[in-house]
Amino acid sequence: MGNIRVLPDHLANQIAAGEVVERPVSAVKELLENSLDAGASEIRVQVEAGGKRRILIQDNGRGMDHDDCLMAFERHATSKLTRAEDLFSIKTLGFRGEALPSIASVSRLSLESRTLDSEVGVRIELKGNKILKVSEIACPPGTQITVDGLFFNIPARRKFLRKTETELSWIVNLVMQYSFAHLDKRFMLQHDQKTLFDVPAVKNVKERIYQHFGRDMMQHMLEVEASRDWLTVRGLVSTPNYFKTSRTHQYLFVNGRLVRDKVLTHAISDAYRGFGEGKYFPVVFLFVEVPSTEVDVNVHPAKTEVKFIQSNIVHDFVRDAIRQKLVSQPLTTDYRFRQKTPPRPAYMPARQAAFDERQSGPLFTESQPKTTPYSEFVAQVSATQGPVSEPLPVQANGDGAPLFESEPALMHPQVIGQFRDSYIVAQDRDHLYLIDQHVAHERILYDQIVAGLEQGGFEQQRLLIPETVELTRAQMVDFHALQETFERFGFDVGALDDRTCVVQEVPAFLAAKKVGDLIIELVEKARGQREETAVETIIDLLAATRACKAAVKINMRLTSEKMQHFIDQLWQSSSPLFCPHGRPIALTLSNDEIERNFLRK
Repeated sequence: MGNIRVLPDHLANQIAAGEVVERPVSAVKELLENSLDAGASEIRVQVEAGGKRRILIQDNGRGMDHDDCLMAFERHATSKLTRAEDLFSIKTLGFRGEALPSIASVSRLSLESRTLDSEVGVRIELKGNKILKVSEIACPPGTQITVDGLFFNIPARRKFLRKTETELSWIVNLVMQYSFAHLDKRFMLQHDQKTLFDVPAVKNVKERIYQHFGRDMMQHMLEVEASRDWLTVRGLVSTPNYFKTSRTHQYLFVNGRLVRDKVLTHAISDAYRGFGEGKYFPVVFLFVEVPSTEVDVNVHPAKTEVKFIQSNIVHDFVRDAIRQKLVSQPLTTDYRFRQKTPPRPAYMPARQAAFDERQSGPLFTESQPKTTPYSEFVAQVSATQGPVSEPLPVQANGDGAPLFESEPALMHPQVIGQFRDSYIVAQDRDHLYLIDQHVAHERILYDQIVAGLEQGGFEQQRLLIPETVELTRAQMVDFHALQETFERFGFDVGALDDRTCVVQEVPAFLAAKKVGDLIIELVEKARGQREETAVETIIDLLAATRACKAAVKINMRLTSEKMQHFIDQLWQSSSPLFCPHGRPIALTLSNDEIERNFLRK
């Protein structure tokens, strides 16, 4: 007898559960998507002990009859696919036939459902995927699924679950994310009988952001919308002076499906390049719409990752749409008085979900906070800053005063003087500015050098002694792919053997610099990228290197005329907020802020 055997159903279901249901939030995701696909307008999620003890999801969707309720627990059973071709044009959120049987195989599960035209509903009770009882019950139209004791029969899996607060934070984030993709639906989330949030249907994303994050975030969001042929990008992104310390506030959706996608993440990073990217991350609510034939959602068992057929086009279009909005914002960084020991933020109840220390509003509270309704907030903002049908103007401070007046031509700040031969002091009608002269000049030079390099306007210089550079074999492969690109930028560099290249000529502004490390850095930063993106990466790195070397330094006396020239050029820059390395250029204090600190208000 051979060694190969067909696995019994219960073991096959547990293996499938390992792919689909990694932890409580995975089960919530599968069940939540089924409710959305069923056309529900209201979805209530209740969890206990972070979902480890109980998960209950109730919706008012189409519901199922007796036969469908039973069929739903058969492996590979689905109402969403009828032929092989449907796999490549999926329009629903969930379709895996393993979802319900997989969850049932590792829990004690009950399902109650009733269609609108039925007088009675159906209740099915299961334990470890074994049906214990089927009965008729009285229940409202829709479906309710209760999952008790997740992984009760797989102790090895259960012991890897995190503490309650961590598991809960993932569930909170998930339900909140789906509320952004489905504005026409009401989402309720409760934990241990306490309401964390209850957000009714809204008309636009701005209202949903206000429901979850309040006024402060709304005042720092810019609206993005662009379309071409088969591709549409819309959403809101944060202004270049409003960042978080992680990507947890980046919400990405493709055709309404919540995704983690490297193409979109890289496009966002590219768009914010030069705006202080690095350890800080912008807030993003991004919705990408493409034909179902242009995206493959089958690359991950839980459908959290997608693959664009024409990823290069999607990447560049998203990047350019966001970048165009960012560079149109003439901003500075608002000055904040710092404390030695900052007070503990009152973002949420103690021992609830994890929070971002830079967030200024609650993620959720134990009970619904008494906040200003969004309509009143809109009226307040409109009364002082104009209608909010357009993107809300950026606020410099918390006093409600706009950073720049909404005049057709912006007045450049005027120089007052120089502080410690390092900082330019300037003013306009309502603000005082402190500008770092070194990083300001870096930004100006950077813009000039980028323009020059893109036009091929640079000089070359031969090294007196050619420099050899040792690369790994993987780096050498990338070097060969980039060799022609290096030559376009003034490098005469070629392979000496399979691990070494030799540099004989460099751009003139690098003549006095050891170029070996730079070659390695250029290869590493551009590796794996297509040619256009690799060219942009090399331009950025060379321009930043040149700008830092040539810029005026601190402790350098400047004339008033020179300082005013810097300011005029800076205010015309494509990215006036941060230097090429991501450091802030200017701090600002509003007149109101100054008067409040002098107790005049």
